[in-house]
Amino acid sequence: MTIDIRHKFISVTAGLGLLSTFGLGACDKNTSDSTPPDTTANTTPETEPTEPARVYPDPPPPSEQRPVNFPELQSFELPNKLTVYVVENHEVPLVDVQLIVKAGTIHDDLVGAMTASMLTEGTKKRSKAKIDESIEQIGSSLSSSAGEHNAVIRTRVLTPNLKLALDLVNDIAQNPKFDDEALNKQKDQQKVAIKGEKSDGGALAKRLTSKLLYPEGHPYAPDFPTDAEIDAVTPEALRTFHSTWYRPNNSFLILSGDVTQAEVEKLVEKTLGKWKPAESFPAHPLEQFTPEDYQKAVPTELAVHIVDRNQISSDIVIANINGVARNHPDWIKMSAVTKLFGGGMSSRLFRDIREEKKLTYNIGSYQSPQKAIGTFALVTQTKKTDEMLQALFDHVERLRTTDPTEQEFNAAVDNMALSFPLAIETAGQIAGKVATTLTYNLPNDYYNSYIEEVRKIELGDIKDMAAKHIHTTPVIVIVGKAAKVKKQLKDVKALEGAKIYEYDTDLKPQ
Repeated sequence: MTIDIRHKFISVTAGLGLLSTFGLGACDKNTSDSTPPDTTANTTPETEPTEPARVYPDPPPPSEQRPVNFPELQSFELPNKLTVYVVENHEVPLVDVQLIVKAGTIHDDLVGAMTASMLTEGTKKRSKAKIDESIEQIGSSLSSSAGEHNAVIRTRVLTPNLKLALDLVNDIAQNPKFDDEALNKQKDQQKVAIKGEKSDGGALAKRLTSKLLYPEGHPYAPDFPTDAEIDAVTPEALRTFHSTWYRPNNSFLILSGDVTQAEVEKLVEKTLGKWKPAESFPAHPLEQFTPEDYQKAVPTELAVHIVDRNQISSDIVIANINGVARNHPDWIKMSAVTKLFGGGMSSRLFRDIREEKKLTYNIGSYQSPQKAIGTFALVTQTKKTDEMLQALFDHVERLRTTDPTEQEFNAAVDNMALSFPLAIETAGQIAGKVATTLTYNLPNDYYNSYIEEVRKIELGDIKDMAAKHIHTTPVIVIVGKAAKVKKQLKDVKALEGAKIYEYDTDLKPQ
């Protein structure tokens, strides 16, 4: 994700659960006949009976961790160097099909995205209408899109329809038509998307944060494409990108569900086995950046970057490069830091800044999965920018210097471990985990040992990881009314002496 600061920032949502309540109380009735009734007139007003206090029972403790076995991953390679991964799950007669091509938006932000989107718009032997009709007749759908690192073609079908599914996936992967009419439609959609991003305070904050975090020209931090740049994209540009990167030896196929390797080998060979490999590929876009380049991008002075936009609340992002790429040994420990600090309704930020201080509705922290280098960020919105910023800086300092309570620590680690089985229930979820393993070069047994690694985290690791990977001089981006924001910043002690930079909604310096 840029983090996918740009593509992949995580919106933090909140809700309130309903607790069962039990009213406790009793009325004692005096039935003794030995005391005569009091006939004296009562001139004291009667008081309303007191309602008994409600007693809210504590939630039950979490059950003991049950063993979780990630399904066995089988694989084979076709003569054209396409690697096929098979994960068996025979509970329901469904197969999740994902063809992953290592050609994401980092290879070309505009052309990479448009190439992937155009795959389902028609091929040399099937029109878009024919593709849609074929997949809809078997009660399914077929999609193609580009993320930051990969493009993916995906469908999910009943097991008897796997042959047709592979034929369709093979056709759109190998033979996209890229005609002018479909491309013009994509261009219009792209322009609308850019206008939408420029009218979204949170999206503006994320994009500017990416540009400030990474070295100039980095593929994780592209500029907004202009209308002229979008109009300049030609079908030939898409064909060139496709022929360069969309190759079997730059891809992998995941089949997860009600299949066996023996059943699918011939099907895959007859379809994707005809895909021609490339003799070589251009250098990966991330290879041109060195650790020194990233270090030079780290801020050396405290600064606040304000995007002037007329909106009621200010969108705030506080972030830093933390060196924890997705395959870094500290990733799981930093996940615990993030979970405890800003990962959900039980997190420290949610309980204090939303529930106690009532400064916002949404707040959270996340670490972004990247190949080259990772990022840590806080994301929120508020009308009281000064109070929010001071509270966030106080919280970061506490996180970096003070151990959490045992209750906080146990809640975070239990959540990570006990929720993991819910993340591998379906064939699609399992395929997604396999794709993550392959994309970020994780160990083959990564998810087999995930819970064990989570349970190895110690309470002291939270402070140690925070001190190591969360900077005291981060990138600070605020989107809101510049005049109002600047006035509020004067009251933030943590930002005393900070420089202020302003931008318009095209993210051009003012």
